[in-house]
Amino acid sequence: MFLRKSFCLILVFVLSKCSVDIPKEVALEIESLPESIDFNYHVKPILSDRCYACHGPDAKTRKAGLRLDLESVAFSKLQTNNRAFVKGSIYRSESIHRILSDDPDIQMPPPESNLNLSNRERAILIKWIDQGAEWKDHWAFLPPERKFPSQESQQFFSNEIDQFVYDKLKEKKLDFEPIADKETLVRRLTFDLTGLPPTIKQINKFLSDTLDGSYERLVDRLMGSSAFAERLTLDWLDLSRYADSHGLHADGLRTMWPWRDWVIKAFENNMPYDQFVTLQLAGDLLPNATREQKLATAFNRNSPMTAEGGVIDEEWRLHYVFDRTETFSTAFLGLTVACAKCHDHKFDPISQKDYYQLSGFFNNIRELGMTGDDGNYGPLLYLPNDDQEENLNDLNKVVNKTKFKLDLTKKELSDLYKYVNDLPSKNQIDKNLIGYYPFDKINPVKTKKNSQYIISEKSSLKPDYFILDENRNVKAKQSPKLVKGVSGKALEFSGDYDRVRIEKEIPSFEWTDPFSISMWAQTYQKKENSRQFLLGTTGGKNNWWRGWDFYLDDKNYVNLRLINIAPGNMIHIKSKENIKVHEWNQLAFSYDGTGKAKGVKIYKNGRAFDFIAKIDNLSKSIKPVTASGLKLEKRPILIGKTYEGSTGDNGLFMGKMDEIRIYKKELTDLEMRILYNQHSKTKDKYEQELIKEYWIKNNPKYTSLKKELLKNLNSWREKIEPVVEVMVMEEMSKPRKTFLYNRGNYNEPSKVVKTNTPEILPKMKDGYKKNRLGLARWLFQDDNPLTSRVAVNRYWQLIFGNGLVSTPTDFGVQGSLPSHPELLDWLSLYFIDKNWNIRDLIKIIVSSRTYKQKSLFGKEKNSIDPNNIYLSRASSHRLPAEMIRDNALALSGLLSKKVGGPSVKPYQPKGLWKEKNTFSLRLLEYKESQGEDLYRRGMYTFIKRGSPPPSLITFDATSREICIIKREKTSSPLQSLVLLNDTQFFEASRVFAERIISQSKNDLSDQIIYGFRLATSRFPKESEVKLLKELYLNKLSFYKKNKGEAYKVINIGASKTKFYKKAPQVAAMTMVANTLLNLNESYYKY
Repeated sequence: MFLRKSFCLILVFVLSKCSVDIPKEVALEIESLPESIDFNYHVKPILSDRCYACHGPDAKTRKAGLRLDLESVAFSKLQTNNRAFVKGSIYRSESIHRILSDDPDIQMPPPESNLNLSNRERAILIKWIDQGAEWKDHWAFLPPERKFPSQESQQFFSNEIDQFVYDKLKEKKLDFEPIADKETLVRRLTFDLTGLPPTIKQINKFLSDTLDGSYERLVDRLMGSSAFAERLTLDWLDLSRYADSHGLHADGLRTMWPWRDWVIKAFENNMPYDQFVTLQLAGDLLPNATREQKLATAFNRNSPMTAEGGVIDEEWRLHYVFDRTETFSTAFLGLTVACAKCHDHKFDPISQKDYYQLSGFFNNIRELGMTGDDGNYGPLLYLPNDDQEENLNDLNKVVNKTKFKLDLTKKELSDLYKYVNDLPSKNQIDKNLIGYYPFDKINPVKTKKNSQYIISEKSSLKPDYFILDENRNVKAKQSPKLVKGVSGKALEFSGDYDRVRIEKEIPSFEWTDPFSISMWAQTYQKKENSRQFLLGTTGGKNNWWRGWDFYLDDKNYVNLRLINIAPGNMIHIKSKENIKVHEWNQLAFSYDGTGKAKGVKIYKNGRAFDFIAKIDNLSKSIKPVTASGLKLEKRPILIGKTYEGSTGDNGLFMGKMDEIRIYKKELTDLEMRILYNQHSKTKDKYEQELIKEYWIKNNPKYTSLKKELLKNLNSWREKIEPVVEVMVMEEMSKPRKTFLYNRGNYNEPSKVVKTNTPEILPKMKDGYKKNRLGLARWLFQDDNPLTSRVAVNRYWQLIFGNGLVSTPTDFGVQGSLPSHPELLDWLSLYFIDKNWNIRDLIKIIVSSRTYKQKSLFGKEKNSIDPNNIYLSRASSHRLPAEMIRDNALALSGLLSKKVGGPSVKPYQPKGLWKEKNTFSLRLLEYKESQGEDLYRRGMYTFIKRGSPPPSLITFDATSREICIIKREKTSSPLQSLVLLNDTQFFEASRVFAERIISQSKNDLSDQIIYGFRLATSRFPKESEVKLLKELYLNKLSFYKKNKGEAYKVINIGASKTKFYKKAPQVAAMTMVANTLLNLNESYYKY
């Protein structure tokens, strides 16, 4: 007190001498301030809240050249030659004159900002400057310090956590509450560690265990259960924005549940947190990465994806990159970097350049911006079950054995070969010709077996083919016409035209079917603006682009694709040489049916091109399918224009085509040369190597083995078709350039940036590659100040409801300060010392006296610490949505104990999906699960982002569209209505009632006590038993008189009652059970 009075006297003297008019109310606030003003805890929150908007990190909005987030600038001379802050001098500090001024031209913050300083905030700034204006870097960017709590002896302390908490309580003149009774503890701990209520058996076991260490043994038992792993997984699903649908436009089906099962398994095995995070960020980049390590990277493919026709692919691809960048920052750094996508962060020292450099880590996978309505999109990972794995391995052995025989035969035949001069005849080549189109007239053209058709606008055609780009209101302006070709007439495409197709008699090729195509083409295309489709069967986005196509890209390079689903399961090869404009070229390809890029050849003028295999990853069917892959489709071959109208990539060909030939075999180099020479003005020679290859590949022994190989490959393909696939991360071989985009606009790249971490944080160690693996390792560098703090804060929040930093997504200057900074740092270092052991961290938290104390408290404590920031009592809050449901199912005995597996669809009101869905065919209607799947834990419920489970959303579950670290907490009448009337809860009440009745068939009091204890984990008071008995008897009287109503009650839900003959009794007890489930004690944690 003496020091404070002395300071005030000195201050009054200084200010009067220096002509600073300090208001009386500010002087009074100065007297009430702490003896020492700390920059981070007292000053910086004021500057960031009131000043950074104009004087912060964002250079574009900075005024007067003043930057208050950097010490060097904050204390430097202003444009007016004054200084905002002068250490130790209030009079010379321009900021003090301005914050005390009433002149609107001088006042800070200026009136138009609608910001103002309180008298206490003015007082803080005045005292800070007078004390020397000591500057500190932001607390979260400094390494954690290992400070120890006071050594005051307290017998009731369980561990160091209690010492730190007690020091803060003492400072606030508070104290701990007494330790809670054992019934409360076992209930609290069981919910916190497993998300489920304790059974009476578990309660009794804990109550009867009076030996030392009983609590620790309970902790260990709970942590050793699968339920503990599921509890931690639920929290992680919010963070990782896991869902079972894509969200956004079509909100179609995706399959990602195997990744969720990986997370459960990781927690079951107590995987260290550093390994857990590293695998999810970069498991695919580890040396000799296993399937499980690759599966972990599905974490970064959980982002929503759009299927909206007409969106710009690159714009949305970048959306996914930015989503990963922001999820990474939120989840592991606790920073809001999203602000820096369009401009430098206005509060934190995160520049726009920092944002895009960080995004570079996630910018190097081959993915689409626009997907189909349903399905997974590459990169993909196959996850066969044990039986499938065994079958595929057996077939692989058979395939490899046949390949070996074929290679051996090829060598033997090569050794036997002697000079041959005979060439195959045209009839021999055409033996496997299934389609020939010389375009001499646009009419049916006969082949040996059937008729094929070239269809144009003038032909008899279904209405769908008269439209332009799938728009039924727009007709094409042009039709292909006949002009002079390489032989007779050719088909010329000179404008936007209707589709031209080959009629359906051409079979759909499978990737195990060898086939070849030869054609002559002359392109007019000079502009590098779009590809030109020659011919093929590939579908649109909703058909997963499935099929094959042959086309010229925007620079007239020749491309061939065989697609199951783009871009993850396909072959894509591209010639190394392009073709010239306005010149006739024979363009052709042959494919051998082996599913590999090396089994493909592309030709120009009878000679094989060198090519680049852009993608070589084909395993599943390429036969065309209907929308969303519901069934196979007989899709005609199109010429000159694709099926992809809705994507804007029509592949419009401008030029001439002639002499299209389709073969159901792999043509050799010799045969391609012969086909070229038929219409070439200059005749190429036939080298012996060409004749030798033809002779070998047409040898009966070779063809027999090749037929056997293709049969075995097809068997393998059939076995892999049903195998589950998951979207994962996979680096491109050639890194993609990363740009800084003006205002975040995809079409305004301003400059290339190098992949890197934010400048404010420690640099990556030498030797770490600038990829996702390097990023993961950087997270766990010894000098990274955020990773451990952010993780510890999140697990503290998991147990207490609030973190030591109450803004878990913002450890920046706008975030809350830690309530117990020394404790946060101590736990962060403890976590690291324990090798990032999550169980050890949670165990020390739940073993503390701080955790064990009672949650009830008096009025005085409520007035001092109403939000329990200082932890003077145990936290009390409503259970998360999934746990409320699980609690009801567990009490009834309906809850399934099955762990993992596909997502399930429990009860929900009819018609919700159909009402909100117009595109996804696989999620058009909600198909309710059956049997055990109706009663799985809430974490397994199918999450459709556009229509999330209504009962869960009512209790603040999320739609999983973004990374969520802390759910909102609301209270509404709807929540009570769900507990009272929702089918799941009412059925649980009825089965709970049957369980209560089964406990004691004759004694109503025993039944009530048993049910109450199950629901609350404690024995009821006499008054509570009396009220519930009255309720039961009242309802029993009603249902005996109205048995029809009783039967309605006992028939709610899919489970069958065992007490049909006691319908009134079950219905009456159902009302009691429903009441118990609606008690706060039932679905709140105390």
